[in-house]
Amino acid sequence: MNNNASRSIVSSIVAPAAILALACIPLPASAQGWLTGGTVGTAKQFDYEVGGPIATRDESDVGTRVFGGYMVSPVQGVVVSYVDFGTAYYDGPAFGGFTDYLDAKGFDISYLVGWAPGAQQRVSIFGTVGVFSWDQDVTYTDITGPYDYGDSGTSFSIGFGTEINLSASGMSAWGINFEYQLFKDVGDVNNSGHEYDRDMVSVGVDYRFGR
Repeated sequence: MNNNASRSIVSSIVAPAAILALACIPLPASAQGWLTGGTVGTAKQFDYEVGGPIATRDESDVGTRVFGGYMVSPVQGVVVSYVDFGTAYYDGPAFGGFTDYLDAKGFDISYLVGWAPGAQQRVSIFGTVGVFSWDQDVTYTDITGPYDYGDSGTSFSIGFGTEINLSASGMSAWGINFEYQLFKDVGDVNNSGHEYDRDMVSVGVDYRFGR
């Protein structure tokens, strides 16, 4: 079984099941309201193929995300994000020599649910399931000439992470979050010929209004 199939099985079974389980845990109604924040980390594209030998695989770049949303409890709500994966780059001797730049970005809307273990409210874990509306720009060149493609579409995302509130009581408006997110099937195989999973591992800050 290849890595892509393994990720697909894990993402389609484990993450939704965990989120449904967390959703059954009662959470306090305090700290409802709006939040905003941003993260930075490493974005990666998986399983690139071109139908010939590849010399360079620069599959990772700096990824960024800015987000806002509404929390119906301290760890339950809806979050809208703008995600930029940066650019993946490939080249090699295939087709007389080629270069390929794939730049992807988009908007994600996710349901977030989590759990603060024990009586404390400072550290919480969370999971997300969302819909990702993406755009991908592909610039491919070989001996037949340059080709530019613009892909767009919608797929789904899943993620998990942890938030650490910046006060011992857990009531600071500021927090630090660590997150892993997987974005499925970014690209259009029928247009540019490039459709791949991408993910991002990031760290960032968030601010909850009214806390």
